[in-house]
Amino acid sequence: MTTMLAETPAGEYLGRTKPPLLTLEIGGATDVGRERVVNEDAIYPDAVSGKRFYTPSPDELARKGQLLLVADGIGGEQFGSVASQWAIYLIAERYYTLPGADLILDLREAIEYANAALYRYLQSAGATQAGSTLAAAVIHGGMLYLANVGDSRVYLLRQGALYQQTRDHTLAQQKADQGVIPQSETAIDPDAGVLTRALGAAPAVTVDIFRPLPLAPGDMVVLCSDGLYELIPEAEIARVALSAAPRRAVERLIEDANERGGYDNISLILVRVSGSAAARADWLAPLKTDLAQLPPSQRRMLWIALAVIALVIFVAALMWGWCLYAPAAPATSGMAVLLALCRVSRRCGWLMKSP
Repeated sequence: MTTMLAETPAGEYLGRTKPPLLTLEIGGATDVGRERVVNEDAIYPDAVSGKRFYTPSPDELARKGQLLLVADGIGGEQFGSVASQWAIYLIAERYYTLPGADLILDLREAIEYANAALYRYLQSAGATQAGSTLAAAVIHGGMLYLANVGDSRVYLLRQGALYQQTRDHTLAQQKADQGVIPQSETAIDPDAGVLTRALGAAPAVTVDIFRPLPLAPGDMVVLCSDGLYELIPEAEIARVALSAAPRRAVERLIEDANERGGYDNISLILVRVSGSAAARADWLAPLKTDLAQLPPSQRRMLWIALAVIALVIFVAALMWGWCLYAPAAPATSGMAVLLALCRVSRRCGWLMKSP
């Protein structure tokens, strides 16, 4: 899926009548995994599973930007999938139909609206332990707007490095914030999977919102559920994301997560921000990644081969240039040689006639 948006990177193109046209190349998928029977995750936009969530009009898309959502339902097979899909549908519809001009406030209002509606539904159904996480992003005007509830994440992939932008709402993270455990131990803490905040768990929810980030050509935005990042290290997520087009990279990462157990549902959205500069960056990034993976001996041989090829090309170009621009021999020199030959031949004839 590719979306064309007029984007204005922060600090650039101010005062120009037309912002540059950037391309958002989007790949996304959600997978049930190896051990679960029902997929309790949901994503937006979802061009693969065929779920009919809200589709914005071209005017709404131009005015409000590209909305991206990953939701991880909780509460078991019966209500987990319902909770995540309800959250996705309500947030997308509410966000795009709000008339406000402040995108981050509209995003927060849409999430709070969905939380209240989901809470009322779950309470009426007797599903008091159900709910959903949410990682949300909007790309518009060259900026990235973020919000989250729970432990689904948003990352920014820039110049080969992956940076987590959201903060997990888990008991393990709460311990780290209070200084009980080091931040580096949150992933292995027994309470890493215990949520302290979720959509639909209470009549109101505190939504974390973040300062908008300017995007640059070549950046990638990554949204995922814990079924991915708990099995695939961040460095590997970055490597695979840069190795192929977003749709193919999503497929590879989900395949890798399943090969390593796939004990949870797996959801992922990759967005590549492209432009004239991004095209060059995207072309070079996979080559740099592949080169870094070669053993030192093979890398050394490759550099030697490239040096030899460069030397051959240089010598050939030098010889070709010399042939083109070397000064031609003057015509008088040719005549002089011819006259000298004539004199020699006459002298030889005289010598032969002498007694």
